[in-house]
Amino acid sequence: MDEKGGDHMSRPRFRRHFLWDTVQPRFLGLSLLYVVVVIAAVSGALFLPLMLQLDHLPLSSAEAQRVADQFELLHSRFWPAVAGVSLLLIVHGVFFTHRIAGPLYRFRRIFQSVASGDLTVRTSIRKSDYLHAEAQCLGEMVSALREKIGRIEAHHADISPQLEKLKAAAARGAMREVEQEADRLRATVEQLAQDMEPFQTKTHAGETTPAPLPAAAGF
Repeated sequence: MDEKGGDHMSRPRFRRHFLWDTVQPRFLGLSLLYVVVVIAAVSGALFLPLMLQLDHLPLSSAEAQRVADQFELLHSRFWPAVAGVSLLLIVHGVFFTHRIAGPLYRFRRIFQSVASGDLTVRTSIRKSDYLHAEAQCLGEMVSALREKIGRIEAHHADISPQLEKLKAAAARGAMREVEQEADRLRATVEQLAQDMEPFQTKTHAGETTPAPLPAAAGF
């Protein structure tokens, strides 16, 4: 998806448009099954009546010869057209499904990066891909996490020097300075607690399963 140009040049073109470990193979397989069913239905509707007609005619009759010629002509025109259309559908299916499977593959890599703690990962996808709304939501999520974690890190970095100042003031016996430093440290800890409050790591009492996701509009 977002690999460097050199990596794109080194990989085969087919490999770049066919992702084995995504939903793309299953989607293409299901689409191919539908195509086979349609071809079987159309071929049955075209050839079966002629075959039944030939079965009831004397083989040496002129009518049988006419039906046989019609069957052979239809046979010679039908299957090349089916092969051509099927090839076009397969090629189109690979490119079409890659516009869905590609972003999903990219999202998986983003999830893995976020799970490992990397919040600098890019969430952009190609302009020709689908799922741009989902990519935008994912980017907003990563950006919000990066901002919240950044504030937590900033407050955490403030605690250590404030604690050292508090220790130094206590060692000198400067009680007024101790109170001031303690107030600053308390305020920093409260800000840290406020920034951590939106994060939920435990389920509420009585809940055994996560809350269901909201239904999409139109479903």
